[in-house]
Parts: sequence; C-alpha cells; structure tokens
Amino acid sequence: MLLAALCSAEALARAPATLEDLQALGSQKAWAELLERAEDVAPAARSDAWRALVTDAAVAQAAAGTSDDKDPFAATRKARTLGQRYAFLAQTPRFATARDEVARKDLEHCLDLDRDKCLDTYLELNPDVGSEGALQAARAVRKGHHAYVPMPLFAAAVGGKKDAGACKDDGLAETVVAALGLPATDPRAVSAKKVAFDACWSALGPKLKAAMVGASSYHLANTCQPMRAHKALTEMQEDLCKDEGL
Repeated sequence: MLLAALCSAEALARAPATLEDLQALGSQKAWAELLERAEDVAPAARSDAWRALVTDAAVAQAAAGTSDDKDPFAATRKARTLGQRYAFLAQTPRFATARDEVARKDLEHCLDLDRDKCLDTYLELNPDVGSEGALQAARAVRKGHHAYVPMPLFAAAVGGKKDAGACKDDGLAETVVAALGLPATDPRAVSAKKVAFDACWSALGPKLKAAMVGASSYHLANTCQPMRAHKALTEMQEDLCKDEGL
C-alpha cells in the first residue's frame, strides 16, 4: 500500500500543468513557479491565454532582476535567457520593452562602476535592441562621456531606416558631428557617415553644413565627398576640400 501511495504521488507530481494551474499561479504572482510550470502544459494547449500568462510572468521577472558589482549585466542576461527559453517573447512588445529597460539600467550601473567595455558588452548582449531602447541607452551613455562614445547606440536606434524618428534627437546630432571628427577608419566615424548622409540627411543637413566651418582635417576627410554628393558645399568649402586633396 505504501508503494502504491508513493507511485501515485510521483505520478501526480509529474502530471502536466493545466492552464487553470497557471492562472492560479498568476493570481498569486508566483511568477518564477509559473514560468517553471508553463512548459509542462501540452503544446496543443498553449493558447493565446497561455502566452499572455507567460508574458506577464516574464515581464515581471525581467523587471525584478537585479545586477551586482561582480556582474553589472546579470539582470540583462536573465532577461535574455527568458527570451530564448520562450521564443515568442521576442515578438511581444511588452517583454521587449521590459528587456530593453533592464539592459539600459545595467548599462548605467556598469558605467557608474567605471568598468571597461560596458558599451561593448551591452551591444553584445542586445543585438536586437529596439529603436527606443537603443535611444534611451545612448542618452544614458552621453552623460559624462565624450560626445562620440554613444555613436554605435544611436546607429542602432536609427537602424538604417531613412528619416527614422531617432534622426531628430538633439543628442544624436551632437554625437554624429563629434564622431565625424574621428579618423576615417574608426568604426564610430563609419557609423556616423551612414547615419548622417544616408539615413538622417533631412534632419541633420543644416547642422552638418554648419559643422564644416572651421572643420578639422579628420572631419573634412569624412565629410567632403558625401557633402559634395548632396551638393551642400559652399564655394569656399569646396576649395578647402580640394586643398586637402579630397
């Protein structure tokens, strides 16, 4: 009888979770347990209601994630793991917003610690960051750093889209102009040229023209040809570019 009871208990423990079980866990805000049990629901029963519950739990768990000085991006890693575990979350705006917000906070924490490669780590962990998430991260990086530093983040915010909303950001304009003053081989200068002359010309054109006044040799090397292509050089600037062999 004891053996039968133990077998019965084990069978019950292995019993697949139902949607009602997950709803009960959700009402208790037992998010971690909900995510553990969600995968026990039979694939055929994973309805829109199931996805909504998983999304609620994943958003709550991502928002509650914390990082420490040892690993400033611990919360980001946890959120990314959830996104990989439940693939549909990547296409869920609520989760994507929560994930990007966590990543931005981790980036700021890393920068506050004055750690090396904070930006590189952020970009490595967030290859699919949304435009708004990248824009918020770029604004965070601009605080207390050289204006050209967040160029990769602003480029991610623009996403190669012509006249993207991020093109109108004042910080982006300042960063692009600063990055154009770097050597032409610097990846940030390369990104700045694409943003300035391909994606955001309509928004940045006037500021780029103004930046030609008293421009450095590096700036001229990055801008003479594309400015000429846009027919945006004054006669004096054209002569200056030619004097530089550009």
